[in-house]
Amino acid sequence: MASQPIFNPVIPCVQPIPGGAYPGLMIRIRGSSFPNAERFAINLQCGPNTDPRDDIALHLNVRYDHMCIVRNHLASMSWGPEDVDGAMPIARGQAFEALVLVEPSSFKVAFNGVHFCQFSHRLPFQRVTHLTIDGDVSVQSIGFEGAAPPPQYAPPQQQGYYGAPQQPGAYGGGQGYEPPPMYTPGVQGMPMQQQRSGMGTGAAVGLGVGALAAGGLAGYALGGGFSSHDSPVDEVQVAEFGGDDWMD
Repeated sequence: MASQPIFNPVIPCVQPIPGGAYPGLMIRIRGSSFPNAERFAINLQCGPNTDPRDDIALHLNVRYDHMCIVRNHLASMSWGPEDVDGAMPIARGQAFEALVLVEPSSFKVAFNGVHFCQFSHRLPFQRVTHLTIDGDVSVQSIGFEGAAPPPQYAPPQQQGYYGAPQQPGAYGGGQGYEPPPMYTPGVQGMPMQQQRSGMGTGAAVGLGVGALAAGGLAGYALGGGFSSHDSPVDEVQVAEFGGDDWMD
């Protein structure tokens, strides 16, 4: 199931995920951090509320001030232990494409076609309903791609909000990868399309990505990540911003 991309959302943003989270869903986010960016965050959240904040199944906090990307979860307004392994994969002030793939036991995350991390589920992925994004970032598009969710994963549909399905493009960590629009490796600077606004005390950032769908993406290899050598997946079978919490 693929829906029409969301273009140029106002940041901070809260976007419902059509069909909710299910194995095989991939969220594609294309954006650019500000030239003087310190932090921004992408969250897969269990509801739309941000003050008080609903639980977060996956929190991706891009921290240029510490040159790391923190992974964590939030339950009953309490953060879990942080995962901070890995180098900073995206440059300050440049365009990027982030992908989040939902699998039965974990989320997989890639930046600009390269697998970055795997985050084991700490909360049931079936509870995820919204994507939130906040911080020093502008977002050009958010896409939700993947096979139609099995009935047991599908929450009530939101009729008429997203347009007709679209065919996702090819993706992989090599020959099949095409950089996001305006992404020029080694060239600093991106026009800022919008100013940071609505920064409350807890900026949540949601990472958008495309998903495994018919004739589309190259497979996200089991135990690895994106691979340009995998065959295309024809069908996926399983598969308030309040509080300065994200600034902590």
